[in-house]
Amino acid sequence: MKSAHPPRAVPKPAARPIAILGLGCRLPGAANADALWSLLESGQDAVTTVPADRFNQAAFLHPRRSEPGRAYTFAAGTLGDVRGFDAGAFGISPREAAEMDPQQRLLLEVTLAAMEDAGVRPSALAGRDVGVFVGGSSTDYGDLRLLDHAGGDRYFMTGNALSILSNRLTNVFDLRGPAETIDTACASSLVALHAACQALAEGRLEAAVVAGVQMLLSPFPFVGFSRAGMLSPTGRCRAFTAGADGYVRAEGSAAFLLKPLDAALAAGDSIRGVILASGVSAVGRSIGLSLPNRDAQAKLIRQVMQDAGVTADRLAYWEAHGTGTQAGDPAEAWAIGQAATGRDTPLPVGSIKSNIGHLEPASGVAGLAKALLVLERRQVPATLHQGEPNPNIDFAGLNIRVPAALEALADIAHPVVGVNSFGFGGTNASVLLGPAPLRRRAARAAKAGAPPPLLLSARSAAALAALAASWESRLEAAGPAEAGALARG
Repeated sequence: MKSAHPPRAVPKPAARPIAILGLGCRLPGAANADALWSLLESGQDAVTTVPADRFNQAAFLHPRRSEPGRAYTFAAGTLGDVRGFDAGAFGISPREAAEMDPQQRLLLEVTLAAMEDAGVRPSALAGRDVGVFVGGSSTDYGDLRLLDHAGGDRYFMTGNALSILSNRLTNVFDLRGPAETIDTACASSLVALHAACQALAEGRLEAAVVAGVQMLLSPFPFVGFSRAGMLSPTGRCRAFTAGADGYVRAEGSAAFLLKPLDAALAAGDSIRGVILASGVSAVGRSIGLSLPNRDAQAKLIRQVMQDAGVTADRLAYWEAHGTGTQAGDPAEAWAIGQAATGRDTPLPVGSIKSNIGHLEPASGVAGLAKALLVLERRQVPATLHQGEPNPNIDFAGLNIRVPAALEALADIAHPVVGVNSFGFGGTNASVLLGPAPLRRRAARAAKAGAPPPLLLSARSAAALAALAASWESRLEAAGPAEAGALARG
């Protein structure tokens, strides 16, 4: 029997804000967050080409786009030499380290950097309900090793499984929460962030590590994306321009240490920024698996804004997926424009991919790192390679614009920055980020008195010498107040 009254909608609870305590990153042209800001602030382009020692490029390169089994470009944002890894610092034997996908090594390094940035000792997190959520999809290292049938040993499987990207972190740092590796193509790391935020908001975890990683070690993905016509033959991500001709692949990693905002405030943690809300959706059936859907993107953005209680006038900047494709850019611009409706001024929109390339599964955390720095520095970097605007984007009608030079962030009392990430299988992810409460880092930097002695430790004499040299360079470049804050941190 049907009820005479329709079912009453259950109100959706407001999103629980999540604090970002620490950030660690290693991206093209930027070995840490400070270097990343310097790159963005000065408008540098870190895209070069895949290092020659990764694989035999001559065997796979061909200028003709239709050539079977060949790539027409190896332009990329890279980290350069990625062979170096201090296995002993993480309690890993040299033999096991040799079998480990370099993505696992890189994740260990940036996760440790995120903990250090947060002022949290790894030992203080050991044995606790801390989860790990990693976005990753590349299997380059394992794929290449398959060509050497007898070369692997007992560490091969754990060294190359995608699941171990997250499990390696829980194992080394002794974290007892869930370890989830999430693959939704280019949306992977923002989907991982959403999963972490949900777990934290529901009280299932006390803290979480969120990361994304990508390494360019094999020619085969270049061949596949070339055959699909997705890569820029001119080797640049020209987001939102008429000259956009595809994207440029990139590698790197970024990691964040997260905690519920109320818990972070109660504990007196140092806070860099606040995740106000996040969301994930799928396009469903569409005219093409890899084609974007502007309506699905716009619906998700509106939902995330509603969950955060954010109106269009509070948006100060939007870090777009912005790959520089003629299919993706107009769809995303239209979707962001729906969020900008009713604003007095056009909403600035940009893409870090113009600086470093597209990190595919790790692109979301790269965009989030930029968004966090935009809020901290109160400046919006230029999106590079701007020329004639894309004629398929009605910038004026959508009330959006692309900054072509460094500019001040809009003077808004409580500014909000959005971040998008979309997978080529139809997964959409969006996040809204707000600034940290007006204390913590500023208070620590303002402490009076002489700084305490700087104590350094490492697992080997060589590592200690390298660490001391790094600190010496950092302190020499810092002013008296900053040096004191660094020593106390």
